[in-house]
Amino acid sequence: MRQPPVRWSLGRRLLGVGATVLVGLTAVAGPAMADSYDAQRQSLEAQLQQATQAADQLAAALQSVNSQLTQAQDQLQTTQSRLTTAQADLRTAQDTLATSQREEVLIANRLQDAQAQVTTLTAKISADASQTAKAHAAIGQMARQAYQDRGSTSTIGLVLGAQSTQDAVDQFAMVSTGLRIQAAALSQLRQVDAENANDQARLGAVHDLIAALKAEADKKLADAASAETVAATKTAEIQTLVAVQTTQVASVTALRATYVNEQAQNATERQVISRSLADIIAKQQAARAAAGQATSCSAGSPAGGGPGAALPSSIGRFSGQQIVNAAQVIIAANDLGIGLRGQSIGMMTAIGESNLVNVNYGDLAGPDSRGLFQQRANGAWGSYADRMNPRIAATNFFRALLGVPGWQTMAPTLAAHAVQRNADPYYYTPYWNEGVQIVGVLSGYPNLSCQ
Repeated sequence: MRQPPVRWSLGRRLLGVGATVLVGLTAVAGPAMADSYDAQRQSLEAQLQQATQAADQLAAALQSVNSQLTQAQDQLQTTQSRLTTAQADLRTAQDTLATSQREEVLIANRLQDAQAQVTTLTAKISADASQTAKAHAAIGQMARQAYQDRGSTSTIGLVLGAQSTQDAVDQFAMVSTGLRIQAAALSQLRQVDAENANDQARLGAVHDLIAALKAEADKKLADAASAETVAATKTAEIQTLVAVQTTQVASVTALRATYVNEQAQNATERQVISRSLADIIAKQQAARAAAGQATSCSAGSPAGGGPGAALPSSIGRFSGQQIVNAAQVIIAANDLGIGLRGQSIGMMTAIGESNLVNVNYGDLAGPDSRGLFQQRANGAWGSYADRMNPRIAATNFFRALLGVPGWQTMAPTLAAHAVQRNADPYYYTPYWNEGVQIVGVLSGYPNLSCQ
């Protein structure tokens, strides 16, 4: 039974640009044997491989652009957040300035009241001074008069000098009145002097209040104006930065759109190549079938290697752990009784999916994909540990392949596609020759050739 589809392979949707597409190579005049299509097939496979390599390069460039775009968007978001804060600070500073300006008006009114008090107190002090001067003059006059009359102002003198009793009473009343007037004048003088001293003290306090109010108003206004200037400058700087970063995001977004457009163009080109290649493969297989040839492998003469032999350090562009992983694929196939051609199909698929690297990550098409075959966490490919075990992952792939009807006679890429459910059925074609080469070397048949 056919297994559930898995995600498209790493990078296969990031199609390259620059491949030259051979169009119209889908028909060959007259009947021909399979070998007559070899040159055409090799040319198309070379073009498809070139387009795939270009796709990988474009994928790396697009990944870099995506990273730049994400970073630029994050920076812009952070800066916009700073701008919001700065604008709030500016509004606060402007409100503080407005409040200080209103307070300045209130303090100006208080200053006017204080100035009015100064005028009133100054006038009163002047009037008190005039009154004090008059009181001093009157008291002085009385003092002089009392001095001149001191010999005749005694009570006995008044009585003895009186012409009559009534005259004595009148003289005594006059003296008493004079004394009372003198006492009242002295009391008034003391009161005026006390009020004058109090008014002088109040006048000094009012002058101090005026000075304090003015200093307070000037300081508040200066501080508020300074805060507004600082906030406005900071806001302007951040607004400039937002504009610059917005332009940067737009530029990177435009560049990304260019890459995406190039990918779409290349996807069309690859589809043309794939259709042409499919036509050639179908005609080649039909010609071989007509000639009684089976779709199989020619192993050639053995040359060492095989089970139990030491693994080579490298095969083509593959080395180290990649060779170890390839050996696990072959062991899994042997355990299931799958021959060299089936092993080559599995090896081709693993190269196309992971480049024979047991990757612990997926991509946008399948973020949960893992392992050599990029198998997804959909329950069809076992646990996470199974998918990250090269031998178990290969075993699960080959079991799914065995469930594909007629896979033995299918084009290798179509057989792999039936398991992997790739977006492009011919995606694996560029990796077929490498897959055959690795299987041949590790199986002890370095001259292995498979159709």
